[in-house]
Amino acid sequence: MSEEREDRRNGLGARGAVRTALEELTALIPHTVEGVVGIERDDDTWVVTVEVVEDAHIPRTSDILAEYEVRLSADGELLGYSRGRRYVRGRAGT
Repeated sequence: MSEEREDRRNGLGARGAVRTALEELTALIPHTVEGVVGIERDDDTWVVTVEVVEDAHIPRTSDILAEYEVRLSADGELLGYSRGRRYVRGRAGT
């Protein structure tokens, strides 16, 4: 069975969850999305973790980044989002 058919039968698939999370988050926050750094499915919920540039600097190595978790229902409805840790680009941390 193709992945697309599987997704339609079981709700939103991983790629659809990422697309939806990015659309919803960019509509709600004024920051630039850098990329997706994680995705998980837990029962009927998708959690997509997105890295965002919250404060751009010159040079870019001084940018302040943040991770946002976007929670979606299995069919793509936004359940909520929250900002997690903030950090300077390129600095390793926990």
